Amino acid sequence: MTTQAEPLSPFLAQQAEKMKAIAQQNVDIEERQKRTIVPAVQESERETQGKYEIVTHDATNDRTVTRIITPLPTPQRIQAQPVISKAELSDMIESLRSEMSEQQSRFDQKDSIDQERSTKRLELSSQIAELTRQLSAAQGELDSLNRLGSVRDGFIAFAKQAEGRITAIATGVYNFLLEKISQDKHEASYRELTPLLKEEVKFKVDRSGVRGLTQASFSRLHEAPKDQISNARVEATLEKVYTATETLEKVLK
Repeated sequence: MTTQAEPLSPFLAQQAEKMKAIAQQNVDIEERQKRTIVPAVQESERETQGKYEIVTHDATNDRTVTRIITPLPTPQRIQAQPVISKAELSDMIESLRSEMSEQQSRFDQKDSIDQERSTKRLELSSQIAELTRQLSAAQGELDSLNRLGSVRDGFIAFAKQAEGRITAIATGVYNFLLEKISQDKHEASYRELTPLLKEEVKFKVDRSGVRGLTQASFSRLHEAPKDQISNARVEATLEKVYTATETLEKVLK
């Protein structure tokens, strides 16, 4: 014999429905969590001393990056201008009147004031012109001293010039002797002589020792850098030049 279940009371039926709904809700939450993908990069934010620290975590490489963001200042509301007091307004009026009176007085004396300013301009312009002239002269003197350098620099420069000068003099003496011997012996210009006679005259001049003074090998000091020239070498060069002057002087007698 089959026994039929007794129907539930309304209260129990309501409680059973609630339990069934809760159980279904738990099942649904569990299913959603299974299907939810945790993002690879997550950010968290916290406020520190008026600034925001953004911490970003990248789960793909387990890397954390922190950024500090300073918020923009809160815009200030335009404050209404305070009402000016009666005393302040009176002072402003008096100040304006005083300035108007002063400017009017200056305008009434404009001719004398302008004349005074014009005189001062001319005086300053003249003073500036004189200072400019003095500055230019001083700059020229300074440039000249810089070019001269030290006494040793001048001594070296003179020795180099002396070498060049004695070489030029020796060349002149050599050409003079060629012409003199040609005229004395052959009564003709050196250019007009035959090659054989020219060799004869040239041989006599070369025996005088002048030809060696005209060669480039005689002047070597000008080729050396200044910082490599010793005082002894300069003195030896000048002695060599002086000896050359004596040789040339004897030849010309």
